[in-house]
Amino acid sequence: MKTTDNTHSIFDDDPLLAEKKKFYPTLGHAWLIPVYSLVVFITFYIAATLAYPGIINDKLLSSLITIPIYCSLLLVMLIYSYNRKKKIEPDYILPFRTPSVAVLLTGPFLMFSLYLFTIGVQEWIHLSAFQEWDSVFLLIREKPVFYCFIYFLIDPLIQESLMRGVILDSFLKNYSPVKALLNVAAISFAFSLSPYTLLYTTSFSLMLSWIYLKTGNLGNTFYMQVLCGLIPALLVFILQDQFNTYVQQALRSPVWVGAAGIIAILCIIVLQTSLPSTNKAIK
Repeated sequence: MKTTDNTHSIFDDDPLLAEKKKFYPTLGHAWLIPVYSLVVFITFYIAATLAYPGIINDKLLSSLITIPIYCSLLLVMLIYSYNRKKKIEPDYILPFRTPSVAVLLTGPFLMFSLYLFTIGVQEWIHLSAFQEWDSVFLLIREKPVFYCFIYFLIDPLIQESLMRGVILDSFLKNYSPVKALLNVAAISFAFSLSPYTLLYTTSFSLMLSWIYLKTGNLGNTFYMQVLCGLIPALLVFILQDQFNTYVQQALRSPVWVGAAGIIAILCIIVLQTSLPSTNKAIK
């Protein structure tokens, strides 16, 4: 008897796509989000420089003004996109649940190794991301409460709700996992458009999207986003005046960077074997 195999790989779009109802956001709608945000951000930044001329040379002042603007733009995009999505999927609720034990345990090791490996590789190819983070390190030292509020709560909550909860969720229901993950990573990079953060931004986005693909749980990716902000803060406070020296030595060491790459791979293997998959294409 002839049988029909209905399985499809992570590279294939859903074969039942033609039978599905309309969805939001589409690829075109999603790509308008960073474009719109960039245009509005530049407009606000120009206005801020005119009102506060010193912002150009004052990294701390610049961060205190531009970061809230950036978060506000993302929040507006989230509210609009989520409302549009709810009109098409009335029963949809952002899937925030308790993080998985595997993610809780491997998360710190995966995030730290991913930081060291990706930024270290960029050091080797002379696209140093370390210098680009001077304003972040300054913010940690001078305005720790502001930093914690933004990077431990506001930014992770908004980013995960928008990038994974709204955009990736719709993509996964209508495109192949590979197409969905790559587009979300590209959209994440489009918010910065800095070659100095290319490897880290895209790698981090792919990792978070993969975890969401496996689990369908925004609690896992929110936790990883919090770790993303926590690790630099801990290093700054622990190493104090020696922070720049020790970190730059680690980033320029093939042994440290290579070890970080191996640890990151091992963490991903642990997650792959420990997390139950909610997507049939990657089981």
